[in-house]
Amino acid sequence: MKQTILLILIFCTSIQIGRAQNNKTTIAYIDQFKAIAMKEMKRTGVPASITLAQAIVESNSGESNLAKNHNNHFGIKCKSDWTGAKAYQDDDAKQECFRAYEAAELSFKDHSNFLKNRPNYVDLFLLDPVDDTAWAYGLKKAGYATAADYPKKLLKIIDDYELAQYNFPELENEIEEEEEGVKTPSDAPVNKVLADTPVKKTPSDAPVNKVIIDTTAKKMVIDTPVKKMVIDTPKIKVVIDTPTVQKDTVPSQPKYNYPEGRFRINQVHVILGKENMSFLEIAFKYNVPLYKLFEYNDINKSNLLERDQLIFLAPKKKSGATSFHTVKYSTSLQEISQLEGIQLSVLKLYNPQLTDPVKEGTKVLLFKQKEHSPVVKKDNSLLFNKTKK
Repeated sequence: MKQTILLILIFCTSIQIGRAQNNKTTIAYIDQFKAIAMKEMKRTGVPASITLAQAIVESNSGESNLAKNHNNHFGIKCKSDWTGAKAYQDDDAKQECFRAYEAAELSFKDHSNFLKNRPNYVDLFLLDPVDDTAWAYGLKKAGYATAADYPKKLLKIIDDYELAQYNFPELENEIEEEEEGVKTPSDAPVNKVLADTPVKKTPSDAPVNKVIIDTTAKKMVIDTPVKKMVIDTPKIKVVIDTPTVQKDTVPSQPKYNYPEGRFRINQVHVILGKENMSFLEIAFKYNVPLYKLFEYNDINKSNLLERDQLIFLAPKKKSGATSFHTVKYSTSLQEISQLEGIQLSVLKLYNPQLTDPVKEGTKVLLFKQKEHSPVVKKDNSLLFNKTKK
């Protein structure tokens, strides 16, 4: 009996060690080839997440015979149009012909070309390039693999190793371009006077009126929250641009007063994203997959922040740090879920009677109420006792 238990323990331990080693091998494999996968996505449109997932499955993270000895990481067979080097091994039939390459990178490029140039894969390129699910099932439908569970294998690997983050190869270039765009050439004349001229008392975080006088251009720009005035001194030309302001409306943009950088709400890491900031920039800076960033914040896919808003870097909690949230201005349940660091889906579950907009003064539950069971008193009136769980 003891020997049996010992053998079982040894077997289980060996499985765990094997899985850990396999994870390390796969992570190293991803680090090695993620750059070429992103370049190929930019060149051909094949999602980097799909490329990496297929390579992991087909080459066993680079450990297969075809990958080690012939640099074939995708199990692509010769086909009638292949004129390059060849390798032979058993597969669906004995000694089938597979493509061989001088370097692994050539295998990745050929994989992209293989999908891009063959008519049975043409429908794939009509799909959203970041829709992993559609691509995984599309590959199966187009005949890339015969295994019935092939799409599920790919999607599990994409999820386990968060490969979707590599579907944005333009991220680094975009950030560099933004930084270059705000730089002032060293030889450009700069003669500007900046003065703050508050018109009325405002909260410390409210925007103040600013007057910018550029002496080189002989132009003065007055930029306030409600109007923009341009005075061109040579011609004394005044342009006033005043946006229409509806009366008795609640501002859609609350005035936040949070620290710079990362901080916590309800014990979850969060930042205050600024208007027109790129979601890609946030994902890159804080090392969070872009699709996860949208998921954590209950946001549909978007490029830029439309306003200053809280952006969570991890999943929000299922209950608040306090029992209630008292609404201070007409707002939405999504906004409340951000302010309190609580998941929007559970917030709606706790408050089924509430719809947008939520009116000022409303008390919003941030926890699951305990159920109450009725108890009949002697006078037939009802009491409600809390049930114990």
